[in-house]
Amino acid sequence: MKKFACVIFSLIFALCLCGCSPVKSQVKSVKVILFIGDGMGFNHVANTELYYGEQTYFSSFKTKLKVQTDSLDSSDGETPTDSAAAATALATGVKVYNQSVSMLNGENLTSITELAKRKGIGAGVVTSDTLYGATPSAFTAHATNRNKTDKIIESQLNSPVDLLLGSGSYYLSKTYAKKFKRKGFSLYNTLSSTNVNKSKVLGGYSSVIPENATDERPTLTQLTVKAIEYMELHYPNGYFLMIEGAYIDKQSHNNKLLEAMQNVRDFSSAIKTAESMVTGEYSIIVTADHETGGLQLAQTKSEISNELYTTTEHTTANVPLYYSSSLADIPGELLVENGVIDNTAVFYLCKNLLVV
Repeated sequence: MKKFACVIFSLIFALCLCGCSPVKSQVKSVKVILFIGDGMGFNHVANTELYYGEQTYFSSFKTKLKVQTDSLDSSDGETPTDSAAAATALATGVKVYNQSVSMLNGENLTSITELAKRKGIGAGVVTSDTLYGATPSAFTAHATNRNKTDKIIESQLNSPVDLLLGSGSYYLSKTYAKKFKRKGFSLYNTLSSTNVNKSKVLGGYSSVIPENATDERPTLTQLTVKAIEYMELHYPNGYFLMIEGAYIDKQSHNNKLLEAMQNVRDFSSAIKTAESMVTGEYSIIVTADHETGGLQLAQTKSEISNELYTTTEHTTANVPLYYSSSLADIPGELLVENGVIDNTAVFYLCKNLLVV
C-alpha cells in the first residue's frame, strides 16, 4: 500500500514542479478542490444514476480508485470510522481514533488548510452541514472530541482559513459574531447578501438544502459558486478548497434513499459547476469519508426504495475516489486495476499538488 501510494505521489509531485508561492507572487500554483460526499458509497452513486436516468458528473472522470476508510478504532476489523476520524485522515494524513478532530494523543495535527495558508495561498471550507460539524471541523479546528462545539468554534477563530460557508446561524449569535468580526470576517446569513469582495467571509445560513432553495436556505451548488468566485478573485495564483455534501450521510442514517439521492445530485451539480468556473491549473478530487447505510444496488428503477439499506450506521466498505485535472492525469498504467488507496493518501495527494 505504501509503495503504491508513493508511486502516485511521486508522479503528482513531478507534474507540479511549477511550484507554489505566496499569492502576491506571479508564480502560479495548482488549485485543488476536494469534494467530500459524506457517507457516499459506490451504490449511492449508482442508485442515483439509475433513479434519475443520468450519469453523475464526476463518474465521467478518467481516474477512479477505491479508498479504505479505517480509523484507529477499526483494528478489530469490525468497528467503522466515524466522520471526525475519517475527515482527520483526509485533512492531515494521520489516522486517529473516532471522535477526534485533527488531534492525536493530545497533540494538534497540521491540516492541509494550515499548510496552504503557510504557503500564502487561499484556503476555504464549504459544507451543507453546520460549520462545526465533524468534517469541516477537521479542516479548520483541533479538538479531542467532535461534540465539543464551543471548543471547535474557538479553535476555528484561530484558524487561518479565509472562507467558511455552511449551515451556521450559531456563528452569527451574540456569543461569536463579534469574535469572528475581530478576526477580520464579514458575516452573512443570506446568499444574496454574501459579498465575496470582502477579505474574509463567513456565511452562516439557516440550512443548506438540495432542492427548492431560498435566500436563507441555499443549495450546495449555490455555495460552491460563491466559494469559487471568492477564491478566483482573491487567490488567482492558487488555493485549497474543501466542499462537503453532508446530507448523503444524514439521510442514509435515517434510511431515506430519495432524500440521500437528491443530495448526491446536488453534490454532482456542485462539482460540475466548480470545474466550469475554475481557471488555470487545477485538480478536482471527489471522494467520501465513509459509507453509510450498507446500501445495496438496485437492478431496476422500480427496485429503488428505502429497503435497500441494510443498516442505519456507518460501514467499513471502501468508498470511491474520482480525479480530474487540467494537468496530465494519473496514467492508468501506473495504477493497479481496481486499486485501493488509504484515506490518508488523499492528504498527500493534495499536499503534493499544492507543493506545500
